[in-house]
Amino acid sequence: MPSKPENRLVWQRIREHLKPLHAQRIESDCTPAFPDVEFIGGTLELKYEPSWPVRPSTKLNVRSLSKNPRQRAWWKKRSSRGGNVWVLLRVDKDWLLFKGEVAAEIICNCTKDELFENAHASWVGKLN
Repeated sequence: MPSKPENRLVWQRIREHLKPLHAQRIESDCTPAFPDVEFIGGTLELKYEPSWPVRPSTKLNVRSLSKNPRQRAWWKKRSSRGGNVWVLLRVDKDWLLFKGEVAAEIICNCTKDELFENAHASWVGKLN
């Protein structure tokens, strides 16, 4: 399955940071719920939304996740069996990193502030 243009942009921004982990993009029609990136010791799913909701009380809807609920199930199942699953969410110029089991529960169910509170790490404006 060809990657979406927005995920290619996210990948281009992070690939240098992941070089020491021998990260590789995965594109497969056979496993549509499998994360976008495989690296030594785990997997990384890339998510992108162009902007935050206007109202602070509005929950962020990550459209690509809403269209493929199997991804949440995969993150939970792999994490529950000891897998090292991560989700990197880019919204506008902000980056948030979540453990897979946390992401499965909160992405699409939280406001911007709640997402930042629950992120394992976050970067505002620039990914370092």
